[in-house]
Amino acid sequence: MKKVDFISGLAEELEIETTLESATNLKDLDEWDSMAAMVLIGYVSNEFGVTLNADDLNEITTVESLIERIGLDKFN
Repeated sequence: MKKVDFISGLAEELEIETTLESATNLKDLDEWDSMAAMVLIGYVSNEFGVTLNADDLNEITTVESLIERIGLDKFN
């Protein structure tokens, strides 16, 4: 999956009305709450087979750090 497609899909899943970029801090978004975190976990699991846990969510800040946690090898 291309990073741009992932970011676009993530914005759609989280119902984010602003433009997401690699440097966007997820936790600063108005839409970020516990439900958004659960949607994020489900989206990443469905698309990449990667399971995020609470520690991962605490460490992930930006979209880029999320991509790094998923694994750069999973993006083309």
